Amino acid sequence: MKSIETRLASFEMLAGHYLASLEKYSANDFARKADAATWSMGQMYGHLVVGTRFYHLKQIAECLDQRGTINGKKKLPGTLSFLFGSFPPIRVKVPPSETYTPKQPESIEAIKFGLESLVVAVREAAQKVSSSTSRHKTLHPAFGYLDAREWFELIEMHFRHHLRQQRRLERLFAARNLGS
Repeated sequence: MKSIETRLASFEMLAGHYLASLEKYSANDFARKADAATWSMGQMYGHLVVGTRFYHLKQIAECLDQRGTINGKKKLPGTLSFLFGSFPPIRVKVPPSETYTPKQPESIEAIKFGLESLVVAVREAAQKVSSSTSRHKTLHPAFGYLDAREWFELIEMHFRHHLRQQRRLERLFAARNLGS
């Protein structure tokens, strides 16, 4: 298990990468989709920002506030992901839904602001997690029960996981631009 400080440093590096990448995208690229079932780059960014702020950080807060359980166990995918320190290198397919499919962000600037403010929120969470002794856990649908430290680690792992999707979408932009 990596330290909170190491995970925070890695998250900040990843967030910096995603922020710098925003400079490369046109508004059309940001909204472009390979097909109806694939997310746009904007949706992927929105998923990272909104998911982290309103899901991962919320779960951390619930664990720290001792609103979870202390008896929950991880499922096999969670055990393996934390053992290896990353998600498996597979594409996760979730059927489109109103609650899970991210909306296309209003602009690249809105995502930039969201990412910048998210970095501040994740830094604050890191301080709270590193000073906490809470053993409370909340349920992740695929990974099972995670404590605040594991939820924090999951943020960095999740940002790293989406690098593959970002590269796929950038290859799509390049291929389409060559064909123009």
